[in-house]
Amino acid sequence: MSPPELWELLDQPDRMQGLMCGLLGRATEVTVEEREPESLLRWEASDDGADAWIEVQLAEKGWGTNVQLKAENGGEATKLEGWLDAVLEELATPQKRPFETMEQPAPAPPPEPPAAETPEPEPPEPVTPEPAQPREGKLRRFLGL
Repeated sequence: MSPPELWELLDQPDRMQGLMCGLLGRATEVTVEEREPESLLRWEASDDGADAWIEVQLAEKGWGTNVQLKAENGGEATKLEGWLDAVLEELATPQKRPFETMEQPAPAPPPEPPAAETPEPEPPEPVTPEPAQPREGKLRRFLGL
């Protein structure tokens, strides 16, 4: 992913707030302290007494992007275990791991819903023919009937 693509993902107030809340372990508002488009973004918790901040630096590196992430949680222990993995997973895209899907079996197609049983149509009731009425015609007259 290029720096502009990562920048587009990071430079969103909701995302910055979500990452800060994950770092602090509680809800908080954030304020952007430093912004250099496509290279540096630093924001901090804007709660009274909260001395937490997150800084992300982006730089092109070969075919990819070098990402430096720094975080501080003031006087409290910084809870980065699991948090950093979550941040990287959120920023990762399928292009970053193109062969990952090849290792996983293709998902099974959804099962077809059971077919509703259609009742067999009932055969029509047998019709008993009525006795034929003799017709008057040339043949009857010829035979004398």
